[in-house]
Amino acid sequence: MRRLRVLANAGAFLLNAGLGVTLILGGVGVLSFGSLTGYLDRMPGTIFLILVGALFLLVAVRFVLALLEERANAVLFSQQGEWGRIELSPHAVKEFISDILRSNVGIDGFRIGLKHKGEGVGIVVHTTLSPEQRVTDIGLRIQRELVQHVTDRTGVDVQEVSVLVRNIRPSEERAQEAPVMNDVDDA
Repeated sequence: MRRLRVLANAGAFLLNAGLGVTLILGGVGVLSFGSLTGYLDRMPGTIFLILVGALFLLVAVRFVLALLEERANAVLFSQQGEWGRIELSPHAVKEFISDILRSNVGIDGFRIGLKHKGEGVGIVVHTTLSPEQRVTDIGLRIQRELVQHVTDRTGVDVQEVSVLVRNIRPSEERAQEAPVMNDVDDA
């Protein structure tokens, strides 16, 4: 499935880049589009072609970024074991962190971001707390628990743990929030 997504991104990039360059070249008059020449030779047609061509190039850049992100996130950490490679995906790290936040810290409304930091990982936790919870205490506890447990259990060196409290809401409102979302980003 992952390879299919990579191939789809690469194909979409090539298609969009080709269309973008073609439309821009047509818009500035380097290429002729035959029957559309009457419209395209006027100012509105030229502006349209340049704008659409630029849009296709932006989409192509998006796909290049998606390909680079896919490659970087395919394996978060890898090391050589006695009998072969040991690799750890971002998804596995996020699931492990989610369990720590729920069971050890006692929070359930959060998002997790991961980023490479030197030879380790940087973790960003976005959460919502209740008015009864002390932000500093919860933040320090999240940092302590994640540094200790992620390093001990996965072998991944935690370089940084950032905590962002997005909202402080009463418990009833937190229970009505959308389900927990965990994602990988460049937080």
